[in-house]
Amino acid sequence: MKYKAEDKVKIKIWKEMKKEYGVTGSINCYYNYFFTEYMEKDIKALNCNRILTIKNVKNPCNFYTMKEISWKWSDSMIKCLVKDKSEPITNRFEILDIR
Repeated sequence: MKYKAEDKVKIKIWKEMKKEYGVTGSINCYYNYFFTEYMEKDIKALNCNRILTIKNVKNPCNFYTMKEISWKWSDSMIKCLVKDKSEPITNRFEILDIR
């Protein structure tokens, strides 16, 4: 698992996942987790710029739960870690400002 509880993450858009994993009504994102059109609609309804906060990390099952929305999320559905609502982090070294 790449992320931990309380991390803010940006969720990929439907087109990105469709391109990566294909689609058959829903998108199979590995580990038997699917990204569905209902998940996409719920994210859009939140008006959160696709940024969610991780509530729990379920390591043995390889999924996350989010504070804002009740679905199971996998690493493959997450685009990146976000510092705040405006600035995505491309890697964890940026958090520590290591150069």
